[in-house]
Amino acid sequence: MIAFAVFIGLFGLVCFTLAVVNPRRTWARPRGPEVREPSAAVVVTLRVALLGMAVPSAWWTADGLRLATVGSGPDHDDIVERMESAAEGLTSGEPRQQYPGGDGAWAEYIIDEIRRPGEDVELRLASASANTERYEADGACLTVVASVAPGEPEPKYAHIDDRHYNLEADVKDRPCP
Repeated sequence: MIAFAVFIGLFGLVCFTLAVVNPRRTWARPRGPEVREPSAAVVVTLRVALLGMAVPSAWWTADGLRLATVGSGPDHDDIVERMESAAEGLTSGEPRQQYPGGDGAWAEYIIDEIRRPGEDVELRLASASANTERYEADGACLTVVASVAPGEPEPKYAHIDDRHYNLEADVKDRPCP
């Protein structure tokens, strides 16, 4: 990305330089009586066209360098705050069902709270055990501990868990263990 921004910047600089320098001086020197210099209309048109290419090139260079050097996503504190909000959402309220069942069962409840449209925040399952799952995003760890809600019957089928769970969630501002 930086190389492309530098290339576009150099292109814009060349266009700007050629627009500012008198085109009559850079034009090939006449070597005979039949060779003519460009008219004033051609010179003005050439300058306007070159400036028309230089201005967007400068804009694209600045934007490309900004995107390449400055992160386009949310900062770390914002992600930790979103994870804390997701943890509060999980712990408050009624018991929940595991979304897909198995590892990563609570990710669907968390991911909408953490991601925003157009952002590239990655939530990954760091570890899972019988009743504890740890999710990590940008170096922060969200731990979800599930316990079967009181009065829930045993599942009818081994591969389908339709029970409801009470959840406890905690966020630490460090990578998951």
